Amino acid sequence: MRLFIIAAAALAIAGPSFAAPFEPGAYVAVSAARASVSSQYADDSSDISLGGAIGYQYTPNFGFDVYTRSLSFDPFRGMFAGSGYYPEHTYGIAVQGTVPLNERFSLFGRAGIGRTSMQGTRNDLADRDETDPMVGVGVSYALNRQWSLNADATYLTKTEVSLFSFGARFNF
Repeated sequence: MRLFIIAAAALAIAGPSFAAPFEPGAYVAVSAARASVSSQYADDSSDISLGGAIGYQYTPNFGFDVYTRSLSFDPFRGMFAGSGYYPEHTYGIAVQGTVPLNERFSLFGRAGIGRTSMQGTRNDLADRDETDPMVGVGVSYALNRQWSLNADATYLTKTEVSLFSFGARFNF
């Protein structure tokens, strides 16, 4: 996966653009995801995650966004549950490298840094925030100049959260 991210980033920087005439501009995006976590304090089965982003696409190959996402994991609670933390939601900033394959399809890679809210499994544990690097790869299909559909896989590296999402993006 690491090699794929490096290759996608290199192609995004050096690759030619095959898409229709590009216009830089702002965008908003929404997505729904299946999230899973590697934690001894929360159920590791998949959970629904909702997210959104506001960003700016500078060139056909480079943009950035500010994102937020709910994680909503079910923590293990009760007398015999371990005392610890599980991720509840995250927000941050990411850069995105894009490789247009043709007028409709594009591959993209994302890398960013964010803050993940960690909730305690017991009432005596104060909630805290973790700095959480993020990486992701995906594919985009442009319906027209303004609307596109996206599918991607994202990984929050410190909290070990995996996300597989599907969403829509509106370019202004």
